[in-house]
Amino acid sequence: MHPRSVVLAVMTCCLLAAGAGCAGSRSAHGAAVAARGTAPDDVARRPDPNAPYVVPAGSPHLVPRATALEARNAGPCDPGVLSVEEISGDSSGIFRSVKLAFMNRGATPCRLGGYPVVTLLDAQGQNIGSIATEKITSAEVVAELSQQPPSATAAPAAVVTLMPHEVAAFQVIWTTGQDCSTVSRILVSAPGTERTFVINQPMRICAGRIQVTALRLDEGDV
Repeated sequence: MHPRSVVLAVMTCCLLAAGAGCAGSRSAHGAAVAARGTAPDDVARRPDPNAPYVVPAGSPHLVPRATALEARNAGPCDPGVLSVEEISGDSSGIFRSVKLAFMNRGATPCRLGGYPVVTLLDAQGQNIGSIATEKITSAEVVAELSQQPPSATAAPAAVVTLMPHEVAAFQVIWTTGQDCSTVSRILVSAPGTERTFVINQPMRICAGRIQVTALRLDEGDV
């Protein structure tokens, strides 16, 4: 064989061997990457299948739900965990109503029941003492707004158990007109408590009275 041919053959074999070596290196590297890609997740990221819930590191802790036993043994609501908001209103002719609700913002169940104490203030912040409060039922509110007689006699006001973030609602109803007492704000206290909540509720009240319903769990039907 010609010496030049021998040199070319040797060079070709070296190049082929080098290429095979590179290909082998790439295959080995690819296998390593694939192996890492299919490896199990870190233990810290894999939730315990027997745990009731997962709390990832650094996130806010979950608060366990109140139990049925806690609900049965609930005591009176501490006014410090309550808030009051206006959630709806209604009108029919000269009749007006506003629906207010106490929310339990505590972490445990508590109990509320009866009729809230409602006081009316004028624009100067003075108590309007000439307006009386009458306790009525939710059925009577519906009857007045629809101008129909009440469908049934109401049962005595019940005590309701408020789970965390549940609300107990009540209504204030009045008649209105141009030449009537002007009210700027309503002061509300939960039954049996002295803490007062302020609701900005401008209104004109006639007939010298307002009507207030007992607390009940808000079911969205009134």
